[in-house]
Amino acid sequence: MCSDLGEGSRCCAAYSIVGAIFTLWVGVMLTTQPFFVGGIEDVDNAQKSAYGACFMFLFTFVVSAIGMWYDSTFSKQKEDDEIETDYQLAGAQEFPNYGTSS
Repeated sequence: MCSDLGEGSRCCAAYSIVGAIFTLWVGVMLTTQPFFVGGIEDVDNAQKSAYGACFMFLFTFVVSAIGMWYDSTFSKQKEDDEIETDYQLAGAQEFPNYGTSS
């Protein structure tokens, strides 16, 4: 699934954007209506933790976006350079004539 940089970056980007949206929602709920979230003893600490987690998810998303850009920019150039050498007839070697007269 995540065998190279591009696939791993796409997986992490999707995960991190969902995590950022969820933790942002939790932070907004703790800021505006903390009485709807049960079991929280220290609301200020919970708010800081939720917003801190949101920023960490956003940082992961930015790093993943850079990874996707890097993979799409530099691996495509590498593949384009190697395509010509994959063909049998590319190169300066002698070609067999297979019974034709020359």
